[in-house]
Amino acid sequence: MVIHGRQFGSIEESVEVWREFDLDLSLNASFVLPLFDKHHDEYVKFYGWSRGLKLRKETNTLKISHGTFREALLLSGAWFNPHVEIKKTERNARNILEEFLGVFPGLGVAINPWDRLAMLYTIFLSRNTDYYRNTVPWMRKILEKAKSEDKLSMVNVSSIGKSYQIKQLSMVKQDFEEIRKEMVEQDHSLNDFMNIRKRILSVKYCGPKIVHGWGLFSLGLTCLSQVDRHLLIIGKSLGIISSDDKIPSKNFCINSRCFINNDCEILNKCITYKLYKFFGDMAGWFQTAVYLYGVKYLRNGMDPYRILRR
Repeated sequence: MVIHGRQFGSIEESVEVWREFDLDLSLNASFVLPLFDKHHDEYVKFYGWSRGLKLRKETNTLKISHGTFREALLLSGAWFNPHVEIKKTERNARNILEEFLGVFPGLGVAINPWDRLAMLYTIFLSRNTDYYRNTVPWMRKILEKAKSEDKLSMVNVSSIGKSYQIKQLSMVKQDFEEIRKEMVEQDHSLNDFMNIRKRILSVKYCGPKIVHGWGLFSLGLTCLSQVDRHLLIIGKSLGIISSDDKIPSKNFCINSRCFINNDCEILNKCITYKLYKFFGDMAGWFQTAVYLYGVKYLRNGMDPYRILRR
C-alpha cells in the first residue's frame, strides 16, 4: 500500500481508518510502543523522527497533529488493514486467519521505518523477558535520555538496570552504531533486508528472532515472523507447524538469502519461511495476533475462542 503524506502543523486533522481499527491494541502489539507516551486517549511520540506527533482514534478516523498522514498511518498500524489483506490468501490460510481476525478485528501492524536503531534496541531488550513490565520501561528511560538516533549510542544503558539483556546491549551498542548507516540506507524491500540481515546477525547475541522482528516492525516486511513459544504452541495445535520443523538458525540465516534465492539447507522446514509460503504478506500479522492471544489468554490458562481445540 502506497501512502502519500503531506506535512501540516499543530492543527488536528483526520484520516479515515477501518471501523474496527484499535489504536491501543496495535501499538501494544508492536515494538513501536516505547517511543510513545499515552495521555488519556492520546498517544504522543516523544523520541526521534516526528517527535511531538499526536495520535488518537475517534469513531472510524485517526486524529493527527504535528505530523504527516503517512507517519501517522505507519506508526499507528492503520496502514495494514487485515480485512483487505486476507482476501489475497489461499482458502486454507484464510480459514485460520479469519479465526484470529474474529478475536482481533482492530489489529494493525504498527511500524517505524525512521527510528531504526531505537527499534533494534527495543527488540534486542525484549528477549526472554516481560515486554510490558521490563522492556518498555527500560527503553523509555533510554529514549528519554537520548531524544534522537544520533545520541542513542551515547547513553549509558548500564545505568538503566542490571538484567543480562541490558548488560549485553551495553556490550554490542557500538556494533549497532557502526551498522546504523547501513540500516538507514536500506529500502523497504525484501532484497535489501537480506543484505542488512547478515550484518545484524554478525553482532553477538543477535539471532533470527531479533532480525526478523526488526524487518517486520521497522521495515514493514509483513511476510516475516518471529518464532516464539506462543507461535510454536498454537502453530502445532493448528497443524501449521510439525514436530520436525525448525526454528530459524543463526548459522543458516547468516549464510543464505533464503527468501530471494531459496538457498537455505533447512528452507522447507524453517518455520518462518513456511509461514511466509502459507500466509504470504499476512504472516507477520498472524504471528502478532498469535502473540497477543498467548499473552492475553493462554498465559493465564484461558482459551476463550477455543483456538487450541484441534
